[in-house]
Amino acid sequence: MELGKGFAFMGRQQHIRTDAEDYFIDLVFYNVILKCYVLIDLKIGKITHQDVRQMDMYVKMYDELKRTSGDNPTIGDCTLLRDRF
Repeated sequence: MELGKGFAFMGRQQHIRTDAEDYFIDLVFYNVILKCYVLIDLKIGKITHQDVRQMDMYVKMYDELKRTSGDNPTIGDCTLLRDRF
């Protein structure tokens, strides 16, 4: 996977805890040019509305918990993985 310029890897399976549940974000990057976090949720098969809602929740949670005053809003991406065979 190629992301382009300015991306710094922050972690994989990054844990976010709420009062009710634990969540794990597949990949987290920070883009130093855009000054924002980029969350990537890897999916196999088909992306559903539930996947999009889940990513929206991740973005809102990440903004509340991790984003600082100098950061731009977090970007979320659901990436579809396909077999190459």
